[in-house]
Amino acid sequence: MLNTLEQALRQAADINAPFGCCLLYGEERYPYEFLQRGFAHLLKLAHTLEVYDAATVSLTEFLVSVSAASLFAQQKIVHLKNPHLYQKKDLEKLFVWLKKQSVADSGSGIVTYLFMSSIKLDGRSILVSRLKKMAFQVVKSAKLKPFEVAGRLKKRAQAAQVAIDDRVIDSLVHLHEANLTMLEQELEKMVLFVAPGGRIDQKVVDQLGVDGGGGNVFTFGDALSEGRFVDALLILDILLRARTEALLIIAMIARQFRLLSRTASAEHVRSSAADLAKSLKVPPFVAKKLVRQARRLSLSGYIEVFNILHRADIALKSSRLPKKIVLEGVVLQIANLR
Repeated sequence: MLNTLEQALRQAADINAPFGCCLLYGEERYPYEFLQRGFAHLLKLAHTLEVYDAATVSLTEFLVSVSAASLFAQQKIVHLKNPHLYQKKDLEKLFVWLKKQSVADSGSGIVTYLFMSSIKLDGRSILVSRLKKMAFQVVKSAKLKPFEVAGRLKKRAQAAQVAIDDRVIDSLVHLHEANLTMLEQELEKMVLFVAPGGRIDQKVVDQLGVDGGGGNVFTFGDALSEGRFVDALLILDILLRARTEALLIIAMIARQFRLLSRTASAEHVRSSAADLAKSLKVPPFVAKKLVRQARRLSLSGYIEVFNILHRADIALKSSRLPKKIVLEGVVLQIANLR
């Protein structure tokens, strides 16, 4: 998906390339952000980019505008947003225009590349099928798989001349559920901190925190799971001073103990770490840690953890007690379980 968008952007940047067209559709947001960054790069390369929105411009107006030479350059790249708003009869006119552009000599047309994007476009639209038939690029935005996210983070780090531990990447991808937008923001923060030639390891992650305390929420769950309750109380204090949402802390504890209870269940108690990783959809190093942590409590102990969290959730939502007292109570109650 992103490779196809990169290919389209490279073709758009080549003034000697033949006319091209790329449609991006679907509800996953990251590819649209990726495309916008690509446009910013094209502008840095001194290309002219014109942007139109079908919500405010009719197709006739659009075709007239793009067919006129730009005031700034002889050729231009065009981005049309929300083409799904055009009627079928209008789209037929667009297809005729596209066909004329595609048979013109390379570099002879005013428009060198047309990008179209639409979050609300139905994949069954005539726009999708006809563009494919015309051999243009059609990209459906989809959530990236964890290994794809990890690969892109490694490339970003390499481009910044920064080394990053594989385990750190795996941990961050798991923590943020492969949310590439958020992870890239965190990576940029760490790259600035270590500077070119530096290395991002777990110490750097702990120093900077992840997503306003998210990394500490993760280590808080580990401290509870491993019976390090003094550490858990210290981390909880850090989280609360950082104004981490109390219900987020409860949700992360619940998520951690849900994974632990499944690890300790009859279904998985004899599973290898590799099989457990596949079943729970977590990285292998997380599965190994879960196997070690799951031994601390009995199954009845896990049931009581969820009862404790349920009561804490009610207390937080009813605002009967200060958040700190409720959350410290959770730690102390879990500490008494066996």
